[in-house]
Amino acid sequence: MRFLLLPLTLFLFHSNIYAQKSDNTLDTLPKTPEEKITTHIDSIKNLMIADYYKEDYGSVIIKANDILKIAELNKLNHEISGIRSFLANSYLNLNDSLKSLEYARKNIQLAKKLNDNTSLVGSLIDIGNIYYTFGEPNKAINSYKKAIPLAKKSSNDLALFFLNHNIAQIYFEHYNDHEKGKPYLDTAELHVPKDFKIGLAGLNLFKAHYAYKTKDYDLAINLYQQAIFLAKETNNLDVLKKAYNGYIECLALKGNYKKAYDIGKIKDSLSLEQSKEEIKKSADNLTISLKNAKIKEELKNEELRNKIILERAESQKNILIISILVSLLLLGLLFYLLKVIKNRRRLNTELKIKNQEYLEAKLESEKLAEAKSRFLSTMSHELRTPLYGIIGLSTVLNNDSNLKSHKTELQSLKFSADYLLNLVNDVLTLNKMDSHEKIKFESKTFHLKDFLNNIKESLEYLTRQTNNELIITLNPKIPNWVKGDQTKMSQVLINLLGNALKFTHNGKVELIVSLLELNENELKLKFEVKDNGLGIPLDDQQKIFEEFGQLKHQGDFQGSGLGLTIVQKLLLDMKSNIQLESAIGEGSNFFFEITFGTTKKKHANEDIQDKVSIDMLRGKKILVVDDNRINLMVTKKTLESHDILVEIATNGQEGIDKIMLTDYDLVLMDVHMPIMDGIEATKKIRELQKPVIVIALTAVTQDEQDDRFKTAQFNDSIVKPYKVNEFIKTLASNLVSVHKHD
Repeated sequence: MRFLLLPLTLFLFHSNIYAQKSDNTLDTLPKTPEEKITTHIDSIKNLMIADYYKEDYGSVIIKANDILKIAELNKLNHEISGIRSFLANSYLNLNDSLKSLEYARKNIQLAKKLNDNTSLVGSLIDIGNIYYTFGEPNKAINSYKKAIPLAKKSSNDLALFFLNHNIAQIYFEHYNDHEKGKPYLDTAELHVPKDFKIGLAGLNLFKAHYAYKTKDYDLAINLYQQAIFLAKETNNLDVLKKAYNGYIECLALKGNYKKAYDIGKIKDSLSLEQSKEEIKKSADNLTISLKNAKIKEELKNEELRNKIILERAESQKNILIISILVSLLLLGLLFYLLKVIKNRRRLNTELKIKNQEYLEAKLESEKLAEAKSRFLSTMSHELRTPLYGIIGLSTVLNNDSNLKSHKTELQSLKFSADYLLNLVNDVLTLNKMDSHEKIKFESKTFHLKDFLNNIKESLEYLTRQTNNELIITLNPKIPNWVKGDQTKMSQVLINLLGNALKFTHNGKVELIVSLLELNENELKLKFEVKDNGLGIPLDDQQKIFEEFGQLKHQGDFQGSGLGLTIVQKLLLDMKSNIQLESAIGEGSNFFFEITFGTTKKKHANEDIQDKVSIDMLRGKKILVVDDNRINLMVTKKTLESHDILVEIATNGQEGIDKIMLTDYDLVLMDVHMPIMDGIEATKKIRELQKPVIVIALTAVTQDEQDDRFKTAQFNDSIVKPYKVNEFIKTLASNLVSVHKHD
């Protein structure tokens, strides 16, 4: 609705001008220099307002800048606020979001400085309108909600109507969440001025939408009719169209197809009327020009008649000539209009050609993006495979008591491999985001405390290197088990904690998890990553969220400049938003709120170390199928370190041959192998009908898994590289699950 973008500041500012004009007694008094300045500003302001409602925003900007200088020089704060609001909304209509936000934010600073609630409320509405226009409805709602207490405090009914109406509209039209929008719609109705027909039209439209959604079609029809009546009075074509659409749907649902058809014809005529509006405006402008020219000529003729009464015949001759000239001018203008129409048709033809060229270029771009995505996916798999070997071997060697003297070097090696793995994951995530490929989010149950401890463990080396203390504080009221995407959450938290550790030395880094809301199906948590490092300057706080945006830093760690960009984009996709508070010399706090699912089900691997322990794995016979010799060695050593009997196979066919001859408790199956891959091998194993657990051990992440992988009858999957304790828990939980069914 265009009504949503009607700014409160402009409405009040415009009203004040007319109020000043209506006080005629002031015009009769002598004017002071200050009053003369105000009068001069008002005269230009009237022209500026007229240009704004003619949608001549370029002219508005020129006039506004002229009088803004005068208002600022004379410290006319009310005038400054109103003029800036016109500038903000003019730039908004010209699609310049940066300039629009600049003037709106200046107004907020001025209103706070002057403690002017009315101006502050108007500026917050401007900010909300700007955010909504440029596709950030959540920020728009937040801006409107900040203004509501201020409007209530000053009993500003008009502002309360605007704020609640705009919030309701976003819930109705953007989120299609009518139940969330209904309370705001009801509040808006309490505050709408009775003679504010534009507002009443929009209000009735949304009330009708709600009645339609709740299947009260009779009420909806009545409200749509009221909205249509008011929209016609205010010439609000946008509301009129939407009201007609809703009216037609209600009539159809009630079986009144004839009336629905008749109303449909009326609605279709609106589009024709709208297209004629432009031509009418041009014709009106031409008529005004001709009228002015005619008036000037008549005045000139009157002067001639007064001076030369005796030469009436000559004067009539001159009038005739002028009439002919005016006729010629009209004829010329008619030809001009025809030329404009011809040019418009030509431009439409050119536009169709350009659109076709754009479509072809877009298809080519999509092909290139797909090729790039395939390349990065392949490269990531190729990188993860040797990384599994490096991380696994470094873990095995680190646990070897004979190599204690090399513990520091092995930990450094493992940290470097982990860092490279995180970088590979970040690049892949960013590639998916840049290619507009929808990122898949899984909702699996995981143990939150274990999840956070694993993250802390992975950052142990970096914590020691920077001589920091890493503390995790988890609210005890938070359930142990939650449902969500722990892979994406891990990516977010490792980036935030890694940054805090890199840029803090000899200090403290805290991860604080607080409980905000808890109900039967979901819980809302707040994550805070605090440090007491150097802090981030205010001017640089936006820069760090840009791709490759890095601050000048003298430390040992610089980073890729991708982490915070990925954190911000991942959280936005998870319907959250990263926020930052930082002060120089005091440290930084990155925080966000996020919603998880809850679960009542008992989990087989809950406290597996206590209930079942590693003892249940001792003596179990496991077959590892993998074509990579290093990976085979790593997996074999990891399992044997837990007293597990291990046999190996280098491809799917060899694995099947061994399974036919030997009974195994569990099979760890790689996916990509020569001769026979893991998917085909698993299908063959199921055909043998042997009661064996098959777990996919693969470098393919969930996002990259194709339909063949998902339809394969794996009992579970483990992505390489993995945490050893999580790896062992997964094996144990699958064995526990099988024993329960037995």
